[in-house]
Amino acid sequence: MADQRTWGEAIRVAWDNLTGVNNAPSVRGTRLLFFLLFLLGTAWALYSYYQLQLLRQEKFFEPSATPVNIQADKERLDAMIDQVKAASALRSNSFIWAQSMRDQGKYIFSAPLLQPSVSMDPEVPMPQVVVAPEPPPEIVVRATMIAGDRRSAVVDIAGVGSGMVMCQGDTFLNKKGRVVHIAADKVVVWWEGRNWDIAPGF
Repeated sequence: MADQRTWGEAIRVAWDNLTGVNNAPSVRGTRLLFFLLFLLGTAWALYSYYQLQLLRQEKFFEPSATPVNIQADKERLDAMIDQVKAASALRSNSFIWAQSMRDQGKYIFSAPLLQPSVSMDPEVPMPQVVVAPEPPPEIVVRATMIAGDRRSAVVDIAGVGSGMVMCQGDTFLNKKGRVVHIAADKVVVWWEGRNWDIAPGF
């Protein structure tokens, strides 16, 4: 007599075969893994299809019910333009404006200039103005050579030349400068009424 099974038993047997329950232990895990991947792929396909249907739906935008006051915006923009024009005009006359502020004793851009007080008493000596001496041109001492009484140095002088061998007493730049002394650690140059010590450098 043939085995007669109900629909429930047939579905259960088919499910066990599909998931690998009725298979050998060696292939049961692999078959179950593929079945889970199949379920995940199906779920992802259904989700993608749902998202695609949402994108295909028509979207309706309702206009804003807030009234737009064009006249107020126009007045605000005109006021901004007037402010820009006023600032430009003020900048074009900035020197006159700054001078007028300084005449009134207002220093808005810099600290006030201190005016020295000059005494009119003839017995009070006038302050002397000390003028800083002009530094010599850029001088680079490449090397110094001392052989007995003869001393020389290899120097570069801006505006004169490079790699020049100069001895004590030599002048440069129309005798405005003169080499006064050459030592192992420095070269003394006379310029504008004073001596300048220049150390060797490379």
